Amino acid sequence: MGVHREAGSRVVAAHAALDHGRRDGTATAVLDFAAAQLLGDDTPFGMLPAVLERLAGGFGLRAALAFQPDPGQLPTVLAAHPADAADPVLLARIDALSLAQRKGTGPVQLTVEPGEGSPRPAAHLLLVYSAPVDGQCLCALALIADAPAWDDEIHAAAHAMADLLAAQIRYARVTVRLAERQALTRALIERSPTAILAMDADGALIEFNPAAEELSGYRHDDVLGRQMADLMIPERDRSRFREHIRTYVRTGDPGEFTGQMRVGLLRADGTERVVELTPAQLTVGGRTVFTGFLRDLTELERSYDALADQTERLNCLIATAIPGVLIADEQGAVLDEPGQLTGTSAVSVLQRIQGTFTDPDDFIRRIAEAAAARRPVTGEQAPCADGRTLECDYWPLMVDGRYRGDLWFAWDMSERTDMAERRQQLLAAELAARRLAEQAQRQLEEQNERLKAQDEARNQFLAVVSHELRTPLTSIVSFAELIRGEAEGLTPDGIKFLDIIERNADRLYRLIGDLLMLDRLEAGVLPLDMADVDIAELTDEAVGSAYAAAAKQGITIEAETEEGPSVQGDPKRLMQVLDNLIANAVKFSHRGGLVRVTAACQDRTWRIDVTDSGIGIPPGEASYLFSRFVRASNARTSGVPGTGLGLSIVKIMVEMHQGRIEVRSALGEGSTFSVYLPASALEGSA
Repeated sequence: MGVHREAGSRVVAAHAALDHGRRDGTATAVLDFAAAQLLGDDTPFGMLPAVLERLAGGFGLRAALAFQPDPGQLPTVLAAHPADAADPVLLARIDALSLAQRKGTGPVQLTVEPGEGSPRPAAHLLLVYSAPVDGQCLCALALIADAPAWDDEIHAAAHAMADLLAAQIRYARVTVRLAERQALTRALIERSPTAILAMDADGALIEFNPAAEELSGYRHDDVLGRQMADLMIPERDRSRFREHIRTYVRTGDPGEFTGQMRVGLLRADGTERVVELTPAQLTVGGRTVFTGFLRDLTELERSYDALADQTERLNCLIATAIPGVLIADEQGAVLDEPGQLTGTSAVSVLQRIQGTFTDPDDFIRRIAEAAAARRPVTGEQAPCADGRTLECDYWPLMVDGRYRGDLWFAWDMSERTDMAERRQQLLAAELAARRLAEQAQRQLEEQNERLKAQDEARNQFLAVVSHELRTPLTSIVSFAELIRGEAEGLTPDGIKFLDIIERNADRLYRLIGDLLMLDRLEAGVLPLDMADVDIAELTDEAVGSAYAAAAKQGITIEAETEEGPSVQGDPKRLMQVLDNLIANAVKFSHRGGLVRVTAACQDRTWRIDVTDSGIGIPPGEASYLFSRFVRASNARTSGVPGTGLGLSIVKIMVEMHQGRIEVRSALGEGSTFSVYLPASALEGSA
């Protein structure tokens, strides 16, 4: 629009100049026609031939050309009237003009003689250049007449028209550049890996790029025009977020919303992620626009937590398992020493303790050689003056191939004999276990040769479980029983450790049993001993069996059963189903919690519900719990023991009885597992 205003002002100036010229209105009519055609059309150069025709006719010219000067090249003709007026000889003569002739904005007059043999008479030219823009002339007019009758009116009209065309050229260039920049800006927003969003002064979303869709889980078309606070701001922060918008619109003060911020972001699925927000408040066309650049920090936060956990574990290991540790940086200064040595030179520390050793000079020499070589050294023994023996390890600290310091370990090896004996015992036990394992492996190989190819993987798994796990486990349990027989010689800690061994051995036994049971169930080789089963009686018996164990953990079990028809099934396997579900309910309930077991028959289908008030199951995970080795994520993180096999076994057993099992749960409130079993057919029914 600014370019158009500039061109319009030049037309007005030309009108004023023409007031002192001819009064017949020719020049004014030509300029009005040119302005109407060139400024009022989206494709002004399409009307340029008509404008040149009007110009030539109004002033009695032979021809008129509009062109763009291009030093060193023939001019670029924009339009000509008549169409054959752009004679190559004429264009070459125009291009041959010296720079001195062109440097001003005034017109240039010249005569072009016709070529040899040409029937055309000599042409008298008036060249009018537009005002230069950034040192460049964008447009020029060449007026051709039979006689050089160039008055002020023609000069003024030609200047105005040249400037008008130059303005249109500038406008076209600016429009192209603006379109390119808009396309580039849109491409940068769409392809940016950073989530970008924008809101208006009311907090409604007006921009939402694909990275923001991926981060939030919302679709672009679903969020535009909606309040960001309602969609993606956690409830605890919404009032502060809205107040910030109102304050900025009222006062222009961004307050705390500056720089990089760590905030919570609600996703479409209801989960919350930690993001880094870089806000920016803009004013576009007099309107306030709030923009935000978001980067997901969830994985980074998890990495930091994992690193902190590993660091803490390493520090605990160093503090409890290694009597002497010295860490120095690349300058030789001691790091992370709990006493008064932090920052002290490692060399001065070694000099202080060298008198502890039988041969101090040899100790210092060996330490210096190890540090100079910067190669790991392990098992170096140094006899002490008091009769003890220290064993030292050295490790250079290398990060990405760069030396960053030294790590020294030291152990008191005075009781090495006892440790050697224990080591021999462990080696002997390991050798015996290895021999048993090798023997079992040979037996497995002999057996596998007789098996069919399609059963090879499953049978090998069963063999490994039964021999590779049960055999050493039996040895562990047997030795544990022998040790318990000598309990009088054990310390309280020893008895405690023995309890842990037996408890974990029992857990492994149950795991092996579950694996074998599941494999037999899936293979269909586990027969059912079918009989009429009283579900109410079976439920009461299962609750009674679990009552003592639940009470020991502070859990109350209640049972409510109704009389009803019997079920054709294997009472042992159905009892196993109830035992597993009740044990799970007790295990995942909090102390003081309640487990409720109900059994009722409706429409000849028994429904047995086991309900707990425990930790619940996260949304979306319940449907996977009946697969092998699958446990809920909160069960894994809370440290509740389990293998992820029990519910797989339960599901298969229920389906073997033509039944089904379902689960309903609310995170933090508890779960209900429902078993549906068909009642026995009525007598006389088909």
